[in-house]
Amino acid sequence: MVKVSINRYVSRRFEKVRDEAERGIGKLRMRMMGDLEEIFRVAGKIVKGEIRHQRIDGKMVRITPLQRQKWLEVATCVAETIRDIAENIDEKELKARLRQIEELIESAKVSS
Repeated sequence: MVKVSINRYVSRRFEKVRDEAERGIGKLRMRMMGDLEEIFRVAGKIVKGEIRHQRIDGKMVRITPLQRQKWLEVATCVAETIRDIAENIDEKELKARLRQIEELIESAKVSS
């Protein structure tokens, strides 16, 4: 029977788990940042006036200046979130930030 070092066995398994987690988190981070960058681009187009209408309750309505201001808040929050994800991904903070973005987007949709 071959003797196996438990310390070595556990260390190798831990290294494998850590490496897989790093790759998984890296992929997740890149996907999230890509999606958030797309939201940022669209919000920027709305703020600049390149997109002038949005669909609300099945109807195309003009985007008001107040809504453009709210979309600017969306873009700002998304940019901060992208920066935070690039620096460090803290799950609790990220979930809170995503809820905040969702609320901002919903408030920007409402015609005023």
